[in-house]
Amino acid sequence: MSIDEFLQRVGLQPKSNIWSAIAVDFSSLEEMVEELQETIEIFVECEVGVISGKTGTIDLIEQLKNAPEEYLLLCDLESWDREDWQQFDGFRSWLDREKYGGILLLSPESLQKMLQYAPNFLSWLGSRVYDFQQDGEFLNSDEREQRLSALREWSGLSDSEVIESAELHQLPTDPEYGEWLILLDRGDLIER
Repeated sequence: MSIDEFLQRVGLQPKSNIWSAIAVDFSSLEEMVEELQETIEIFVECEVGVISGKTGTIDLIEQLKNAPEEYLLLCDLESWDREDWQQFDGFRSWLDREKYGGILLLSPESLQKMLQYAPNFLSWLGSRVYDFQQDGEFLNSDEREQRLSALREWSGLSDSEVIESAELHQLPTDPEYGEWLILLDRGDLIER
């Protein structure tokens, strides 16, 4: 799965407590955390927090309970062993927040441990466990142009008008405009 496809799924989810797990190459985890944090804030239109699991399950759960952000990325779970995952499995109810939910970012090895030692959490995730292809593209050039055409028709604006409005900080905050700028490779103009 590519980031484009995943973001489309996140954008279509109802505003409720929905969690996913993504397996990504360990060397790309830090970069992926930053990229997802920035883009999910645009697509879900809420603040995204990052919580590290480096110091263990109890600390992660404590951080989760006190997190003010509506959407969370849980990362740094590579050092977790059987005991950590079993504890996390027992504490999964703490993920049931009255907010949007979040994502567990895992290396393939961490995903295997989660599959083995956290069966209840896994059943709660259901089909929302993804293998991530960081360099994969969801839209080919024809599909990208079709989507841009649909956005132009929807708004009555041209690409250059959208870019100009963004540069002047006058672009509406509708998520479609964020998507439009991303499709034009001008994500740098999206206001945070």
